[in-house]
Amino acid sequence: MQRRGLVVNDEPLVCEMIRKVLNSAGMEALILTRSTEAPDILDEGKFDVVFLDLRMPSPDGIELAPQMPSSRFNRTTPIVLISDDQRPSALSVGFAAGASFFLYKLIDKNRLLKLVRAIQGAMEHERRRTRRVTISSKVRLKFGKEELEGETIDVSMSGLLVRAPRIAPVGSSLSICLQLSDRMRPIARSVRSPAF
Repeated sequence: MQRRGLVVNDEPLVCEMIRKVLNSAGMEALILTRSTEAPDILDEGKFDVVFLDLRMPSPDGIELAPQMPSSRFNRTTPIVLISDDQRPSALSVGFAAGASFFLYKLIDKNRLLKLVRAIQGAMEHERRRTRRVTISSKVRLKFGKEELEGETIDVSMSGLLVRAPRIAPVGSSLSICLQLSDRMRPIARSVRSPAF
């Protein structure tokens, strides 16, 4: 899946420069010069980074940034606010609104590319953390006095999806013993059953 950046800015020259830098970093860029389109676009798909102009016709970056945590797809997407206002109060307002980074105009291409590369590193870390890998291994689950045998469906850095004959009660303490191969010692952990 192609990595995508969203640029919401009413200055076409700024948009074009950001598009070129994103493209050079292997990212697709969607450009919006009318910020009124941004809320719908943010609800329709995932972006890896969003650039918002701090001051533009409503809604501006200060109004759009706080909406992103309630977006279906972009809750954790890094937000770069772009501004020509270099006062410390503008920084404070921007970060309070939800900005991850602040970029001053006139934008330096090299500085922008370094920022995009840093953001890509964070995006890749998040992808690895949530990537699920199909692995079928035996697993023993113990909760209370009951013990079940099951099989993993997939695993990630943050958990296991297990097929078992019965579901543990929500919130119960589980002991998990995962047998990846006959030549390895089992991996044993105690966890709390997740609430869905």
